Amino acid sequence: MDSRSKKTLLTLIVGLALNIALGTGKLVIGLLSDSVSVASDAVNNLSDAAVSVVSAVAVALAARAADHDHPYGHGRYEYIATFVLGAVIAAVGVELFIGGVERAVNPQAVDAGIAMWAVLGASIVVKAFMAVFYFVRCGRQKSGTVKAAAVDSASDAAVTTAVLVCAVIQYKTGADIDGYVSIGVSAVVLVLAVRILKGVIGRLLGGRPDPELTQKIYGILSTSEVATSAHNLVVNDYGETNKIAEVDLVFPSDMSFLEVHAECDRLERVVLCETGVRLSVHADPLITDDARLSDITDRLAACLAAFGATAHDVALDDCNKRVELGIALPDDGAPADEIKSLATAQVRQVVPYEVEIHTDYI
Repeated sequence: MDSRSKKTLLTLIVGLALNIALGTGKLVIGLLSDSVSVASDAVNNLSDAAVSVVSAVAVALAARAADHDHPYGHGRYEYIATFVLGAVIAAVGVELFIGGVERAVNPQAVDAGIAMWAVLGASIVVKAFMAVFYFVRCGRQKSGTVKAAAVDSASDAAVTTAVLVCAVIQYKTGADIDGYVSIGVSAVVLVLAVRILKGVIGRLLGGRPDPELTQKIYGILSTSEVATSAHNLVVNDYGETNKIAEVDLVFPSDMSFLEVHAECDRLERVVLCETGVRLSVHADPLITDDARLSDITDRLAACLAAFGATAHDVALDDCNKRVELGIALPDDGAPADEIKSLATAQVRQVVPYEVEIHTDYI
């Protein structure tokens, strides 16, 4: 297990111990005082402890080296475990909601003693500490799991604060709002569960890569003194620390194969060193001695700039009287059909050929 995985595992174990202590204390006080809101908040803490257990196991499994059957490593163990945990947390949220509704319909007096105030106050302090602790560790370890734990702890601190305030109101005024507070706690749990599920499903399905990561990779590629442009960057996510990418890089067609290969190798090494991503570069030739192709390229660049789109892989096929090209669309709902129509019109002003356009959002 590498140093990062060990530190992440230690962070999760610390969170596990704190969540078990908090959950147990709240559960005991909630049962003794007959407070559904405190007991439900305790269940939330205990579910956090379960999340820490499974996450710790997943981190340990994800740290295993690649083998014959898993040449890309085991990093997705963490994503699969997170999906299962998100479903479990959602089920807990539903149960808390049902219990809160029942208590709101049939309210009962809450025995709010000093112990309950002490547990809730301690919970706020500890959860706030955990949130700060997780955020600091996340910044050092670059772990999505630890970051999620930080957000969850911060939310728990806010929820427990609300529970404490409502308990004080009930104790001072006699207004029975215990069931409604429990419903509020369940709403927070469900929102967190949906966010967890949405995020991990996106990763398992191959969602868009981190914009900061793609910008950093494109920034490194733009430092090349010989490559003219880059497009079609695809990042395959096999875990927090195991990402494999490929990109098309355009070089002048009069460069030798050895020169292009050497530059591709250099850029791949720089990307690996600065981002940890294993990049594979596919070289595209840029033909500069065809006036028609240059004219089409210039027209497309001017036409697509207004939409934030770019053209690439423009190819003229005189035998079949066809032009083929790709258009990279921005991720802002750009009108793909309108862009394709404008691009086709620009091409046909140069050559009266059929135009085939492939669009992508990378």
